Amino acid sequence: MTTPTLCVCNAVDTLHDFAVRADDVDALLSECYAQQDQALFWGPLDKMLITYEPIGDLDWQRKFLGLDGVVNLSPAVRTGSLFADTLADPGLMAAVVAYAGPGRRLRLIPHTTTTDLWRFVEVLRTRHGVVVELPESSPQQGLRDLLDTKTGLRDLATDLGMTDGPCRIPPGTHCSGKHEVPEAVRGMLTTGTPCIVKADRGEASLGLLIFRPGDDDITERLAASRFYDEDPVVVEEFLDGDIGFPSVEYMVPADAPPHLCYTTDMLFEGATHLRGNVTARELRDRWWYRPLTEGGLRLAQEMQRRGYRGRFGIDAIARDGVVYMHDLNARRTGSSHVHEFGEHLIGPDYLDTHAVGNYDFYGLPAGLDLPEVLRLLGRLVASPRHAARGVVPTELTDLPTGRLSCMFYASSLAELHDLIVGARTALGLDR
Repeated sequence: MTTPTLCVCNAVDTLHDFAVRADDVDALLSECYAQQDQALFWGPLDKMLITYEPIGDLDWQRKFLGLDGVVNLSPAVRTGSLFADTLADPGLMAAVVAYAGPGRRLRLIPHTTTTDLWRFVEVLRTRHGVVVELPESSPQQGLRDLLDTKTGLRDLATDLGMTDGPCRIPPGTHCSGKHEVPEAVRGMLTTGTPCIVKADRGEASLGLLIFRPGDDDITERLAASRFYDEDPVVVEEFLDGDIGFPSVEYMVPADAPPHLCYTTDMLFEGATHLRGNVTARELRDRWWYRPLTEGGLRLAQEMQRRGYRGRFGIDAIARDGVVYMHDLNARRTGSSHVHEFGEHLIGPDYLDTHAVGNYDFYGLPAGLDLPEVLRLLGRLVASPRHAARGVVPTELTDLPTGRLSCMFYASSLAELHDLIVGARTALGLDR
């Protein structure tokens, strides 16, 4: 008997307490909540999804992509912890228990392993007799939380001697709080080195501050930001110029060696605004591929030795023959679904024949709905079950705010980029 899979799409839980410092927190969280829709492609296609709110236009996606086995439920209230909200909803808990079936077992895939996950698992076991398998959750919660910080990556890489070599962390330093930041910034600027200031537990590019030689407003800008207090801060070299933005994701099992899941090329608008990800066989020929995947494997092996389990991703900047690792996400990432979209809907060897990616379009009219999106995109829209290339509108929960995310697939990376340009034009964003 196959163990039923439950995906809890808590993509915002670790961001929530940090994001509430932002001026436009409601708009920011609305955009981030829509990432829940990515879980349509996590794990097996047949599963129960618990999301912050019902996935937008799910019936269309079920029919268009053949996702008949997806069950989607949401808690009655939303407090910032999806596991806690699920526990507080008796009807939802009853549905989860029923989904476990006669075997009284579930396979749980979260976006992020949080402390509330363990309480959720314990309640299922003790009150409902349901055993939960956790293939992607690290039993050492403190280790996971530490590795998910900016200082956690820098300390881990330093322990492995990865402050030099073809794959390394950028030059920089830790600050115990914002009071130490001005001196650290000035120290880098006096050497002619631009730098970037990052909150230790920051996510989604929130609060990043970039300083260049000649800037004299360090103290003022730092004081004006709501994202810095007495928590640790990282100040490191800001890498610009002729650069690339590769990323990589690994799986660290409990009883087998860590393995590479995929690599992507991240698509940015400006220095800090991530808009999409692409994965393709052509990436294996990029000069950064070998140092990044070998360096990432070193981290994965050491993380496993320390007791980490589950997925993690590394975001990097490639410049002048060196790969600089600047962020480690000890969880699923914003590109996990890109790889699984390809595996499920094209095939396990999809990279032999296809490039796959996602892209987020901003600035569309508020109140936009799916029928109008389908009209605008026209014949570009096609299911990979029936076509060799196409565009698939996804993450539709946030569509009424004017943001549309789409999946793209084509026979090559160049053709995929052409599809993205074609979709932008069709949506009227080049006018």
